[in-house]
Amino acid sequence: GHQLFLNGGLQYSSADEYRYHEALVLPAFQVVQEPRRVLILGGGDGLALREVLRRPGVERVTLVDIDPAMVELARTFPPLADLNAHAFDDARVTVVHDDAMRWLDARRGPFDVVIVDFPDPANFVLGKLYTTAFYERAGAALAPGGALVVQSTSPLASRSAYWCVVRTVEACGFVVRPYHALVPSFGEWGFLLAKREAFDVPGADVPGARSLDAASMRALFVLGPDLAPVDVQVNR
Repeated sequence: GHQLFLNGGLQYSSADEYRYHEALVLPAFQVVQEPRRVLILGGGDGLALREVLRRPGVERVTLVDIDPAMVELARTFPPLADLNAHAFDDARVTVVHDDAMRWLDARRGPFDVVIVDFPDPANFVLGKLYTTAFYERAGAALAPGGALVVQSTSPLASRSAYWCVVRTVEACGFVVRPYHALVPSFGEWGFLLAKREAFDVPGADVPGARSLDAASMRALFVLGPDLAPVDVQVNR
């Protein structure tokens, strides 16, 4: 197989990326009624896009990634194009190269599902994408009943950062369900699923999924004592 690094940081390993991307994408599709319009912020490797396009009923996907070189690699580098199932060739996909926060300033949408798949906030440019200012903009792009999902770093290795993301999204008026998945290349990895209204933990079967069935879907939302909440500040 192969691995992709950006600026020295591992982005995925072809051996187990499906565990990450199924966990990122599939829960949201169980808490929204008939999602048709999807927004992916980040995700220029096309792997989350692959999972979205596999969901029945999806009519339109907009992917916003600031880096055209990443998307070009995903389209033309054969091992990656095969891995993402040539997702960028699908006629339902629109690609935008822009800063996600700036793009959202134009009041985009509505989208039934918004998937936020950014690198961890290691600098100011990325850090602004984990603030109330950003999540308010992302929330404004949601259709009524829509769901927001955010990759949220490791709740084990970066416990405070993980719960900071959760509390920051909550501060924007969302009901948040934290969850996690084991991705061997990264370890224990964290996500959150959020809606404007209360909702049940997803737990239906997922036809075609490699890592998730009904029981393991529900188990994603069980966080043990070493992943439990800690006191954090909201990121403004």
